[in-house]
Amino acid sequence: MTISDFKPLYRYSFAESKNLNEQELWRESQNENERCRDFIDQMVRENYDGSYLKVDVAQKTVAEFGYNRTRWVLANHIQVHEFDGRFSCRNKAWASEIFIPRPGKDAMRRDPYLSDHTHSFLLNSHSVLVDHIASGVQKMYTDLNLLDHRHCVPDGGEYIGEVLILRAELLTDEYKKTDSQLFLAESGFGCDPTASGRAVFGQFLIDGEKARFNREDFVGICADEHLPEWATEKLAQNQTSDESQSIGMAMQ
Repeated sequence: MTISDFKPLYRYSFAESKNLNEQELWRESQNENERCRDFIDQMVRENYDGSYLKVDVAQKTVAEFGYNRTRWVLANHIQVHEFDGRFSCRNKAWASEIFIPRPGKDAMRRDPYLSDHTHSFLLNSHSVLVDHIASGVQKMYTDLNLLDHRHCVPDGGEYIGEVLILRAELLTDEYKKTDSQLFLAESGFGCDPTASGRAVFGQFLIDGEKARFNREDFVGICADEHLPEWATEKLAQNQTSDESQSIGMAMQ
């Protein structure tokens, strides 16, 4: 579930990419962030007539870069300009939920050579227009009806045997569907909230594809009332199959 025509978004800082020896991945993603910025700014310059935008910039940007990068670039801009009252409270709220690594002010004071690379892809368009585009992207994203913390049990505990909700931002656009978010946890230290390990092994419920994630890649355990009918049936089939195998082994 990882095939995509869009270049992958690198979510770590440059410092972290050095530690992981992934500087090239960081640079490629940074270049694409800047291209996304230029794309939006150009669309605004060419299509804003002083009263309204003649094209749907949100839709065209998502089509060119995908949801992950489009939301990343817009959220970064709004976070940096959080003081700007021309951005709606709603857009500030969703932007704040996207973690974008940037050095703190204290760290930058201590190290004069430390740079905030997120400033390199800030937009140049007027705040009112950026807010309008951000609202359009959020409307499109909301219409996907993806699962989030509202669909989880209140207190997540042990994950083994539970159906988890995978964070939507980890899925490529063609798999940003509720069916692709449901993951059956089977093993791994990350299943235990008290363990130091993070790995969670299991399978996508929709097709049985095996995968490994970290505990933080999940929103939590999906509440039973939000499980679709097909998922409940699939779980029942899996349980029946496991019981049959256990009986067969016992008879042997």
